[in-house]
Amino acid sequence: MAVDNPSYTEIRDVCAAAGMIVGVENKVYARELDHRDLKVRGRIRIQLKREDGSLLMEQFPDRQSVLLYLGETIPKLKSRAQSQSAQQSASQQAQSAKSQKKKGRR
Repeated sequence: MAVDNPSYTEIRDVCAAAGMIVGVENKVYARELDHRDLKVRGRIRIQLKREDGSLLMEQFPDRQSVLLYLGETIPKLKSRAQSQSAQQSASQQAQSAKSQKKKGRR
């Protein structure tokens, strides 16, 4: 499972809703073209274990389980559902416009 371009706010919201202890750091990759863009900022820190080494939440024993949970949950967000429907309608309109132009060229 994969999610296209998840933002740190989506990841933070999903983790907080699951009851995880979440921290967001103000970090950015050097390869990003616009460092000031808030969409590409942020590192998510999640506490998986207590100080004594025991698991904080049994359903998330490791990082892989958290990533799988994020891959399942982020596409179900309302913001994702609305943006996907808008993208689909825009692509359908663009395709219909292209087909109309080709008919008129004869």
